[in-house]
Parts: sequence; structure tokens; C-alpha cells
Amino acid sequence: MKKNGWILLLYIGFFCTCTSAAERYDTKAFRIVTKLCSPCHGTPFYMAKQIDEDNWEYFFKTPGELEKIHKGNTQALSSLKSSIFQQKKKRIMKYFINNSKFSGSVHGCDANFCGTHH
Repeated sequence: MKKNGWILLLYIGFFCTCTSAAERYDTKAFRIVTKLCSPCHGTPFYMAKQIDEDNWEYFFKTPGELEKIHKGNTQALSSLKSSIFQQKKKRIMKYFINNSKFSGSVHGCDANFCGTHH
């Protein structure tokens, strides 16, 4: 019985560790930003750190503001109008806010998401 208790405790510890590691940042939003925005803006973490959370909220919640900023770039406008961006817009905004300039989170390379895609 003691052996089963230790095994159960190890499974619970492993599950908690994996859960907390997975919540460091939203990998789905990260991959969307990498696909749509990285060709011009570089890595998503670097892009998120450029402004603070109030500005990210302003750009995402003010109608037409993102389009106004990207008006000279046809690739950027097509990315903003894509269905995946429109469906995940709130999730992307949350990702940028959680990793913004004064958010307190400092993410570096974790061997999965390094480098820029130019």
C-alpha cells in the first residue's frame, strides 16, 4: 500500500509540474503571432515588449487602429484580415498583454521558440 501511495504522489507532482510549465505562456497565440507577424516584427516576445498593456489593449479594442498602423504593408493587412487572426484576436491580445513591457514576465529562449523568422 505504501508503494502505491508514493507512486500516486509522484504522478500528482509530475502533473502539477507539467501544468505550471505549460501555463508560462500561450503557445497557440505564440504560434499564430509567429506565423502572421514575425516576418515583419521579429520574435513574438520581442514584439510584445515594445509597448505596455494599455497600448496593446488600445490597438486591439479600437476599431481600425491596427489597420491604420499597417496601411502601407499589404502582407500585414492580409494577415490582419485573415480568418485565423479574426477568430483568435482576443487570445492574441491577451498574449501581448501578458508579455508586455511592464508585465513583469521575462521570457527568454526555451529551446522551442527561438529566433526570428525573416
